[in-house]
Amino acid sequence: MTREAFKKPKLGEKLMKGIPTSPGVAMGKVCIHQDIFSHVPTYPIEDHQIGFEIKKLKKAIEEVEEAIRRDHDNVRRQLGYGGYGDAEIFSTHLSIMKDSHFLSEVFEKVATQKINATASVLSQIKRYEEVFSKIEDPYLKERILDIRDIGKRLIESLIGPMEFDCPFNDAVIVAGLELTPKDTVQIKKERVLAFITEQGGRESHAAILARSMGIPAVLGIGELLSRIQRGDFLIVDGNMGLVVINPPEEVIQEYRRNQEKIKAHRRNLASLIASPAETPDGQRFKLMANIGNMMDLEFAIHYQADGVGLFRTELPFIIGGHFLSEEEQSEIYRKVVKRMSPKEVIIRTLDFGGDKFLVSLRPEKNPFLGYRSTRAFLKEKEMLKIQLRAIFRASAYGKVKILFPMVSSIEEVRQLRKVVKEVENELMSQQVDFGKGVPVGVMVEVPSLAIMAQKLMKEVDFVSIGTNDLVQFTLAVDRDNDLVSHLYQPLNPSILWLIRNVVDAGNVHGKSVSICGEIAGDPHYFPLLFGLGLREFSVAPVAILEIKEIARLVTREKTTHIAEKALEMDSSKEIERLIMTSYPLKHT
Repeated sequence: MTREAFKKPKLGEKLMKGIPTSPGVAMGKVCIHQDIFSHVPTYPIEDHQIGFEIKKLKKAIEEVEEAIRRDHDNVRRQLGYGGYGDAEIFSTHLSIMKDSHFLSEVFEKVATQKINATASVLSQIKRYEEVFSKIEDPYLKERILDIRDIGKRLIESLIGPMEFDCPFNDAVIVAGLELTPKDTVQIKKERVLAFITEQGGRESHAAILARSMGIPAVLGIGELLSRIQRGDFLIVDGNMGLVVINPPEEVIQEYRRNQEKIKAHRRNLASLIASPAETPDGQRFKLMANIGNMMDLEFAIHYQADGVGLFRTELPFIIGGHFLSEEEQSEIYRKVVKRMSPKEVIIRTLDFGGDKFLVSLRPEKNPFLGYRSTRAFLKEKEMLKIQLRAIFRASAYGKVKILFPMVSSIEEVRQLRKVVKEVENELMSQQVDFGKGVPVGVMVEVPSLAIMAQKLMKEVDFVSIGTNDLVQFTLAVDRDNDLVSHLYQPLNPSILWLIRNVVDAGNVHGKSVSICGEIAGDPHYFPLLFGLGLREFSVAPVAILEIKEIARLVTREKTTHIAEKALEMDSSKEIERLIMTSYPLKHT
């Protein structure tokens, strides 16, 4: 099946577009999942009532912790080994519940603002939503759903659950403003045909669980709940991100004819889990995973990734709301390294500032091009040293590499290596156990480093190309700005030349070059990237099988020829046509 296997319904039909987050097609009646946050009572309390509200809140916390443990066990039983990563969602939620900072503020609001416990929980959720709304990174942005899930559980424990508006006996399509892990795990798999929501994206837990449950999902559909009613017959196309309301019979039949093809294709993909990352002509490559928490890690292990190619370390800091101590960080990194051992884990130091409001360092007009990430760390060296000490301590438990983001000059690389050496010497003098000779690398996401690749390779042990920022900075385009997002072109010839320059420099100096941006996980781009000489890919765990699938179709000779032709072209559209005609993709 090609990407165009399903034709869009004709104009005039009720058609909604969202984000395709779990493949497949479903058809059936829709039920509405109510949003409890819009039904929270808020009222002032007297001094003598504070103790009563706090007692209620403590009891709710105990009940929620127990409920999360039950859901953890239920997911393990329902989905078996394949659900291990999904169960880790709830382990993450338990760790948030035990975070004194998160809950202490809820208690404080009851005592100081003199509002009821339910309103205090809602106020805390809204505060976190405000922080997360400023984050550009879609992966990190979606993690607010962890907080909302916990908030929903607490509110339901305090005032009772919302009823699920579904009187039908047959399996249904579940619609809602959003669906938290609690929502998805409490709905029986055999009762659900698909998930559709107004909010959420590919990295939301509703999307992840939908993929694990093998059901289609389309999220982020604007004005969804105002356009559908309970009992409407819908087609949910998780491949194209389409939802059709009350379609005509000919459209229904067209989708039905293709459902069996989709099911067969997905079964074939599952058979690739144990297959090596290799092309038919024997070209092996590393296929690693991008992770941000333990849940991602379990998916990476399940899909037999060759290691962790990018461990984003920002999330625990954002959820915690403070700069984690050396002990707190070391414990997180140690768990990841031990779980992945003997495979390697590349740990990226904090990429804060810009869209990641971890700490308010200095007010800036343009934070994305300002005092952020590595350039801030080089001024705040004690913070950098704390994280490096934690990473080095974790390196005693397995193979670890250190990766620095947002580096723009050779001088910065040398400064970073100097700090690394200082930390190593401090640990040795204190007789702290850590892995010796930990490789140090940088992200190539600023054009200046890509241009200086030959000199860069003399200063580092490896590099990882971060295409998301590389495209934005090279083309001066904010992809989230609707006015110019059409200019965000990963296949722009300038991007390909920068990637080729970095790969060539790595080959000359014998240094490994990986790629970890979004295009690395899109099978559409794999033949071109492979032809440019890349042999290390770090992708979202759920993309691993799709990359293995397209890899079975390519050869070194053909992809090299495609890359050379692409480098001669002048536009992204030409290159896109070249790829599509050379390797028409199957689409799950």
